[in-house]
Amino acid sequence: MKNVLVYGLGISGISAVKTLSKMGYEVYTYDKNKKEIDELKGYDYSPISDCRLMENSYDFVVKSPGIKPSDEILRKLAEKFEIISDIELSYRLFPDKKFLAVTGTNGKTSTTSMITHILNENGITAVSVGNIGEGILWQMYEKDCVFVEELSSFQLKDTYKYHPHIGALLNITPDHIDWHGSFDDYINSKLNITKNQNSNDYLIINHEDEILQDKKNQIKANIYEFSSKNKIDKGLYLENDKIKFVEDGKTSEILDVKDLKIIGNHNYENLMAAILETYLFGLNFEEIAKASKTFVSIEHRLEFVTEEKNVKFYNDSKGTNVDSSVKAIESFNDPLIIIAGGYDKKIDYTNYVKAFKKNGKEMIIMGQTKDQLKSLCEKFEISYKIVENMEEAVKYAVSFAKSGDIILLSPASASWDMYKSYEIRGKDFKNLVNKYKGNIR
Repeated sequence: MKNVLVYGLGISGISAVKTLSKMGYEVYTYDKNKKEIDELKGYDYSPISDCRLMENSYDFVVKSPGIKPSDEILRKLAEKFEIISDIELSYRLFPDKKFLAVTGTNGKTSTTSMITHILNENGITAVSVGNIGEGILWQMYEKDCVFVEELSSFQLKDTYKYHPHIGALLNITPDHIDWHGSFDDYINSKLNITKNQNSNDYLIINHEDEILQDKKNQIKANIYEFSSKNKIDKGLYLENDKIKFVEDGKTSEILDVKDLKIIGNHNYENLMAAILETYLFGLNFEEIAKASKTFVSIEHRLEFVTEEKNVKFYNDSKGTNVDSSVKAIESFNDPLIIIAGGYDKKIDYTNYVKAFKKNGKEMIIMGQTKDQLKSLCEKFEISYKIVENMEEAVKYAVSFAKSGDIILLSPASASWDMYKSYEIRGKDFKNLVNKYKGNIR
């Protein structure tokens, strides 16, 4: 019997314990903040204390994605044992499962959800797993379907044998530098999606991403590209509101974006990646286009909330970095009031503030990053208001708005200074919008 340590008992850790226990492993667990977990009642596992952690021998350690590589206990474990992610373990435990892979700085959740939607609409049972929903291991243990995997840089960093046949790398921009320690480490973690691919595999990449284009010659898989700005040689591109496919010099029209229920070029890019993944999986473009037209924006991703007296409210709480929120800003031409700021991930907000200047009326700033955003607003002569919390932000936005304005929550920051997750932040925003929207003049 193999001995395994599960380090961290969040969603992925609980999923790992349940699966490994059912498969006959001797499971030990360690979490600095948790010992007994209600979800694990009835499963065979042994919580272990700090002082006994290094006494046992483990065949491998499954690490929670949130634990930083700099973690002192993790470093000690790494000196003696192999450290892997739940994504790596899923590939080792279930090598025959069908799966599609998606990573990138922005758009992962939307693209993963689009792929899952297109497959299910065409009678192919699929579930979204990985950095979305329930833990991947327990899902794979219980179900026989297609698994659409959203992969974070945290999960990909600790992969070694992981080998997707079809994958997408949507973009790479600075993010999570506080976790990775350097941008190079972040880039290399993202590129782990393709390191074991060969000429029989497929990787879908963004034609406009400078880093991906620079790394292109290192990729061994067959490359398909997508672009919302330029024609390409192989893949999908957007031209005059039409998504078109080109291969071997032949071009065909797939769909008109005016028929979609999503907005913004970044969402069209996500959809192009999803179309390519499902096409390479085996669906035809007619089937894919029909399903694409019924996909609606998912919660917290440029989600339309409500309209009151010709003022529209959008929830983009998933805008947790600059690139993501810039794309949200660029989706609108109407005057913008934006709620900005949050946990400081040590990234530069210059491009965010510059993008907002085009049609921005007021930046409402809160959280750890407020001083940096304030300085940039003053530098670029943008009107701003500093507030202490979301309720104050929404009340001020409503009092400031006039007919034709857009009120947008897209903070370009993580939520962890004020909320446990971007989902909780987004729900708070929506509740407060519904509470105060009647105060619009």
